[in-house]
Amino acid sequence: MRKHWLAAILMAVSLGACATFQAMHPGHKDRGIKFPHKKHAEEGMACADCHANNDKNEPGLPNHELCSTCHDFDVDKPDDRCKYCHTRADQKVDPLPKHLNAEVKFAHPAHVDKQVECAQCHTNPDASALPAGDKMKFCMDCHAKTRKELNECAVCHSELSLTTVPKFHNGVRVPHDNPQMWETLHGQESKRDPEFCSICHDRETSCEDCHRKNPPKSHTVAWRGRSHGLRASWDRTKCAACHEEDSCIQCHKRTEPSSHHGGWGEPLNRHCVNCHYPPSGTECTVCHESIEHPKALPSPHNIGLYGACGTCHPGGMPYRAPHLMNTSIKCVACH
Repeated sequence: MRKHWLAAILMAVSLGACATFQAMHPGHKDRGIKFPHKKHAEEGMACADCHANNDKNEPGLPNHELCSTCHDFDVDKPDDRCKYCHTRADQKVDPLPKHLNAEVKFAHPAHVDKQVECAQCHTNPDASALPAGDKMKFCMDCHAKTRKELNECAVCHSELSLTTVPKFHNGVRVPHDNPQMWETLHGQESKRDPEFCSICHDRETSCEDCHRKNPPKSHTVAWRGRSHGLRASWDRTKCAACHEEDSCIQCHKRTEPSSHHGGWGEPLNRHCVNCHYPPSGTECTVCHESIEHPKALPSPHNIGLYGACGTCHPGGMPYRAPHLMNTSIKCVACH
């Protein structure tokens, strides 16, 4: 009994998958008629032989009268020859489904006049009426090679324009109409498909101009005082989206880092301790390209003199300088 239930479930799943596949691929849906385009093309027939332009601004579909010019059959006396084209016993044919939205403007005669080959858009009519993938991208890529102005929204759309905000992209909801949500999500969305965003938004005039006037929410007072330097060291390319290369230098010339206080300079010279570590490790070279110390005498290590570290360095720590701020050892003990 269990096997029968399992078989029934598998059958239902299979039928559901078939229905889903047909819904996803309208070109494979049985309309009640079949037509081997490839076979007719191999026999030397052109698309216009069966699909002539009509007053509806679209290529006409062949009927019995047109097909009878090549094929011998009698419409009033159906026989086995009907099955070569018809797939249903009653020989009924469903209307051709619409592949474009009602507001999309597309004129076959305009493309024919420009000598656009049918196969350029209808690459495999036996599989699907339209090319696979993103139809809008397909058209825009072709238009860009011909004349860039053909990619203006009004050329193909009767309603869309640069002032019309899209709410969906590839069937996925785009919260353009929710300012609070979109302010947080628009950066992530732009990374997923920058070409889609570039249809309406120019990087320089839209993105950069807006971000110069509206800094990210992370740029708080605390960010400006302490955090921004650390974050910049993690990912400088992210900062470069808004900040020019010399913006850091220009700002720090006017505003010293928060560490530069409390005896940082003369006469206590607390900053000297940092220089006894590798300069690259102290990040001093971020602002100071070259670090010179003309007043200081050379270290005895430069001439190969090494002794017990504790003799000169407080606590025996090699990188701890024996200066007045942390020890009573006089400079002449080492220099």
